Amino acid sequence: MATDICVRLGKRIRALRKSRGWRQIDLAAHANIGKNHISELERGAREIGLRNLEAIAKALETTPGALLRNLSD
Repeated sequence: MATDICVRLGKRIRALRKSRGWRQIDLAAHANIGKNHISELERGAREIGLRNLEAIAKALETTPGALLRNLSD
């Protein structure tokens, strides 16, 4: 069974965060988003909004498009 797109995006964000050696609280600070919100996004428990997608992409030095690329089944 295919995983939900939110779960796949969350895994991508988590992988990029970890590749920088950041904890969730570090990404939260760089993106100016709450740590609990980052946790929910990484687990796929929350859908991401456009502004938060842009903030996370900037914090991870990538683009929103790159974060979303090839997430569909």
